Amino acid sequence: MTLVRSPRPVAATPTEGSRLSLVVADANWYSTENLFRELDRPGVHTLLLHCSDFANAYHAGGPIGRWWDRRPRRDGPGLWSRRLVLPPGWMKRYPRLGMRPIRRAIDRWRLRLGDDAPLALVMTYPYYRHLRDLLRPDVSIYLNLDDYTHYWPSRAAEVERLERRLVAEADLTACVAKVRADQLREQVPEASARIRHLPHGTPAVFLADSPSGEPAPAPADLAHLPRPLLGYVGGLEGRLDWPLLNRVAEQFPDASLVLVGRLPRSGRGRWLDDARRCLARPNVHAVGFRPQERLGCYIRSFDACLIPYDVTHPFNRCCCPTKIMDYMGSGRPIVSTDLPECRLYDGLIDVAADLDDFLGTLASLRFARFDDGRGRDRLALARANSCRAVSDRLLDAVAPALAAPDADPPA
Repeated sequence: MTLVRSPRPVAATPTEGSRLSLVVADANWYSTENLFRELDRPGVHTLLLHCSDFANAYHAGGPIGRWWDRRPRRDGPGLWSRRLVLPPGWMKRYPRLGMRPIRRAIDRWRLRLGDDAPLALVMTYPYYRHLRDLLRPDVSIYLNLDDYTHYWPSRAAEVERLERRLVAEADLTACVAKVRADQLREQVPEASARIRHLPHGTPAVFLADSPSGEPAPAPADLAHLPRPLLGYVGGLEGRLDWPLLNRVAEQFPDASLVLVGRLPRSGRGRWLDDARRCLARPNVHAVGFRPQERLGCYIRSFDACLIPYDVTHPFNRCCCPTKIMDYMGSGRPIVSTDLPECRLYDGLIDVAADLDDFLGTLASLRFARFDDGRGRDRLALARANSCRAVSDRLLDAVAPALAAPDADPPA
């Protein structure tokens, strides 16, 4: 398929002093919002779109009156955000119709800017290919965050078909997980040179001021808990290895297992039963949701940071946990189950082969007073891979496409 590009002058590459209008569809995940919120290049204007249907908008909370706010909110120099609440079926059932309000919102934003800079569209789901067809951007970027067939199993074949077409046509496909980059290179070999592994960055608020062999003081709501604090930040859901967490609490009864994240909803299932047994232990402390801007304080206070994902869960085998780089920014020791993405950081993350190895690693860290001597290296890696640095790399990767304005996108 060949797209007609919008008329524009020949553009410079997106380096210092160049101009670019960057639209992110969408920025509902914290990781995506953090990545582009920290982008800071002169001449680059960014619009973060938060798109949802009525039901999801209602459950997310906030004033209903803002659902129909037609003006983007200015969040900083060169940064805007816009919430769009759309009818049910807007993304998957009726995308050509449902995404027209998104296109109009983008057009109005650009009109208010009064700028004819090249337009780049970042798409975080394969279904946004329909928005690309409506919008006709100068540069299209597919930011792959997960294997989306696990999001919508009943539509797996459709999602896979859309994704392959999008990857074949996009100027850049950036995958946060190496497993996904490798899979897409195999599935769409003609686009392999335009597929990159670009892991999550570290948000600035997660970066420690300096490396230390000791944890930071605990936030007030954890200050009363006995140390060591063995901490996890993330959703308390079926992806976690709850039997493993239960054994951690059992093996270290004088430690505090701290879980920061939304509590499981009421329901049924084996994992929920396992979760309830774990959460009932006296040394397990599920403190609930905490805002993003406060999470760094919690992580830096942990004696050890845990990534206790179930290695048999299909979602976990192809994901890039955001907590990898969030934890790195603290400098604190990290212990993980055997996830493919965590193996890429051998020497900075202790990747346990099994349950006994996980428990043994924690015991060894405790013997070393939770100072493994690698905090400086972890913090250095996090600083080199901050959200700002990663977003810069993404723009650098599309420079060739912007430098060739007359070239058609790949068919």
